[in-house]
Amino acid sequence: MSLYAIDLLSNKFIVALLNSNVLFDYYREFINCSVNIQVNDIKQLPIIIPTKEFAFLIESLADKAIKKKQKLVDNDLEFIEEEIEDLIKTLYSI
Repeated sequence: MSLYAIDLLSNKFIVALLNSNVLFDYYREFINCSVNIQVNDIKQLPIIIPTKEFAFLIESLADKAIKKKQKLVDNDLEFIEEEIEDLIKTLYSI
C-alpha cells in the first residue's frame, strides 16, 4: 500500500505536519498505540488544508529547521520546532 501526495500541499508541509506532536498525539490516542506505524494508519490522520499563506509559514519554518539540522545548531532548531508546533496547533484549533 502506498501513501500519495496531493497537489494542494507541499512535501515540506506534509513532513512538518507528520513530525508534529499534534498529529503524533492524535495518532497514538485514536489510531494506533503500538510502536508499529502502518501506511493505512497514516491515511486515517485528519489533514487540514491550510490557506496558502499559512502553509507558506510552516514550509518556511520547516526549511529553517532543515538548514539548522544540517548545521547541527540544536538550540535554534528547538525554537523553530516550537514555532512549527504552535502553528500546527493553531491550524487544528488546539
